[in-house]
Amino acid sequence: MEEGRVQTFDELIDEIVKNKEAIESLLRLINALQKTGILPFLIGVIEKLDENLEFLSEQETLKNLSVIYGVLSGKNEVGEIKFSDIFKELQDPDVRRGIFLVLKILKAIGSANKESRP
Repeated sequence: MEEGRVQTFDELIDEIVKNKEAIESLLRLINALQKTGILPFLIGVIEKLDENLEFLSEQETLKNLSVIYGVLSGKNEVGEIKFSDIFKELQDPDVRRGIFLVLKILKAIGSANKESRP
């Protein structure tokens, strides 16, 4: 199919038939994303992409994601933590910003999930 070319209805039908398996796979993917609530979340993220990118860039997100990945993947181990250690960490502005970021992400997920329900 050539880009920028006006197609007749018959040509469009022929393209759909030729790509039947790919279209069916795409529809299954969209259906699964909708059922799990991921699709509404992604739509919400994309609809507010400028706002989200601005917020994320302010937080040096790539650096932070690298640290998060290190902890979650087990590369950076976290030892035993006491409640007093947690309260001390809450005094750190970076920790408070991180908590705020997580809360904004959770709010976006919850909002997207609410909008996807009948």
